[in-house]
Amino acid sequence: MAQGISQLAPSFGAPGWVTRWFLIAATIGFPFWLSFAWFYELTPQGLKRESEAASNAAITHSAARKLDFAIIGVMAVAIVLLASGYFIHRGAPAKVVPTSAPTAAKPAAFDPPADTIVVLPFKNLSGDPKQQYFSDGITEELTDALGQNPALRVIAWDTASRYRDSHESAQAMGKALNVAHILHGSIARAGDEVRITAELVDTRSGYQVWSKHYDDSFANIFQVQDKVSQAIASALQVKFAKADQLAEGTRNPAAHELVLKGRALLEKRDATSYAAARRDFEQALSLDPDYAEAHAWLAHVLLDLTASSDLPIKATLPTIRAHAEKALALDPRNADAWVALGNADASADPPEFAQARTEYRNALALDPSNVAAHIDYGNVLPLKPALAQIREASLLDPANATAWNNLALDDQDLGNWAQVIQAAKTLLRLDPVDVDSAFELAYAHQQLHQYDQMLAAFDRVQPATPLDKQQVAAGRLVYRAIRDRALVPQALAALKDLSRHRSNPDVESNLLQLYLVLGQTQPALQLLESICPATPIGCSDLAINPMYRSLRADPRFQLLAKKYTTETVE
Repeated sequence: MAQGISQLAPSFGAPGWVTRWFLIAATIGFPFWLSFAWFYELTPQGLKRESEAASNAAITHSAARKLDFAIIGVMAVAIVLLASGYFIHRGAPAKVVPTSAPTAAKPAAFDPPADTIVVLPFKNLSGDPKQQYFSDGITEELTDALGQNPALRVIAWDTASRYRDSHESAQAMGKALNVAHILHGSIARAGDEVRITAELVDTRSGYQVWSKHYDDSFANIFQVQDKVSQAIASALQVKFAKADQLAEGTRNPAAHELVLKGRALLEKRDATSYAAARRDFEQALSLDPDYAEAHAWLAHVLLDLTASSDLPIKATLPTIRAHAEKALALDPRNADAWVALGNADASADPPEFAQARTEYRNALALDPSNVAAHIDYGNVLPLKPALAQIREASLLDPANATAWNNLALDDQDLGNWAQVIQAAKTLLRLDPVDVDSAFELAYAHQQLHQYDQMLAAFDRVQPATPLDKQQVAAGRLVYRAIRDRALVPQALAALKDLSRHRSNPDVESNLLQLYLVLGQTQPALQLLESICPATPIGCSDLAINPMYRSLRADPRFQLLAKKYTTETVE
């Protein structure tokens, strides 16, 4: 519209012809207005007004006078400007200058993918805190069921469980996890009777989409989970094929409860809890030998025990494989069993990576939201596609320390030191007592010649045990010795003392790094010759990891690299 007016009156400036004629009229009428005002002041009405004003406070009278003079002043200025031709267009139209500062750009609207959902821990309404494993277990199974729907992207239980009893709004949690929907509820159990109440909330609006409660016996809990899964799929308008629903599981409630207890123990991630979980799964199988989930999880925990206890991996692998294969014979759609079988093949000596890749792909075809499958599949892929799998795992499970650890290691193999630093810092935020993250962080800073940050890495960790404190002290001393070579003998003595604990896999790995930092190739080679047969997957990057650059000319290292290296960049 402004452009149209400009075209109709091209001979006038920015104020336009209306303004110009108004000012001309005001100028001509100004003497008459002024005379009238002066005359009015002398009338009885005017004198009366002055008398009333005199009785007011001086500041009021003064303010009125200023207003009067302001009006007269404005008119006088207008006369001068009009006479000078200020308002007459003299060339190109004047630019319009904004009268206020530009508005700051609004933050992008929260717009998560519509197919995303997180299942928060259902509240335990039993009144018994010891029954927490039960409500958590049912929630985790429901998470698994929804994850088997390829039309949904489901945040993993590991991350979801951190929001237990959270007072954050649905919108705040949605933004933190970048999900469009939250499923939450409660579980009440009285004897064999169970009531599950579930509510689906849209995080973008904060409104409830769907809610319902289900009353049934614990023996029928799998059917209840099926009903909830189908209702969620219907509410989200996504397909949930019959084949995507949960398997029947077991008809023995006691066996099911033991599996729930065992899965809760797995979350503690220590040897004692793994051993207790193993007993629960074995007892579940004694009650129901055809319980596929119990076979699958027993295979998983046995592999965990080979890494966290003195259970030998070579002697245990046949048992692990047997339980995974039994689970698949009972339920070919059991994604966790495919992952366990893939882990067995990847851990063989020599590793059977080609077969493992097939098994991980089978798991992901059945359960695209299976975080363990993404992580373990990434372990047997070339680095660049591996990073894609690990990043997907970190999106599905932002609190998964293993995913962030593997991101750090893969980026280390590629020499992406800034990304290693980011991943290691994330690990330390997730788990401030994880000393391994401090070692990864220090090594990355060393490669960038950031020596102050390198030493500060050990200040970020809060070691929880005497052994961890010893590792951190040794690490700090070794990295100080990079600058002060006089400290090398003291650092070597600290490493010799730490070597008494090398049966601990984490200590062994950190020792290897510290010997390499000091340029001690022979102790490093001895450690590799111990590490690789025990955990072949940990040596799959020997030929490409920059940490081993100083060892590559050694014939002993070349033999190890030839035997165990399977990772490539592309």
